[in-house]
Amino acid sequence: MTTDLSVDPQILIYLEQIARNARLNKHQHFHAAERHHFHNNLFGSVAIVINVTLGSVLFGTISANLPEIAKWISGFMAMIAASCGGIQTFFNFQKSFEGHRRIANSYLEVQRECEKLIALFADNLIDVAQLSKEVELINKQYNTITNEAEVFPTGDKDFKKALSNEKSKREQKKNAF
Repeated sequence: MTTDLSVDPQILIYLEQIARNARLNKHQHFHAAERHHFHNNLFGSVAIVINVTLGSVLFGTISANLPEIAKWISGFMAMIAASCGGIQTFFNFQKSFEGHRRIANSYLEVQRECEKLIALFADNLIDVAQLSKEVELINKQYNTITNEAEVFPTGDKDFKKALSNEKSKREQKKNAF
């Protein structure tokens, strides 16, 4: 990505770093969104299945006398269903899923803008001064997204998956050439 200069300008190196960070953050938040979506579906499905089962048992109880064990099983299942509903409500997986997806898409937008600017600079369609002005705007956008992302934290596993994604994409690019 060098132009007629012998080394890349520092602003270009900085832009490439923003692009890399945005890509990593994007992957982290997409992984976190997938995890929250999975948990939402898991706990919601379990609660629904148990409640439907309990509804059937309750209908059976009304129409015939059930053994004592059926009453205990029904009570235990009701506790599990209530626990799943409580977990779902407390952790608010759906809101977390939506927030992580929104943040990830915002990072994706920054990543694409960085890549576009890098290409424009490499093709000599913008100079260092123009690049510097654009990087300033992108940096502000990146910082705003990072501040918004504070309420949607990611974990170490999300970061490790993001790094793994990054590594595999680099290897794919190497093998493509």
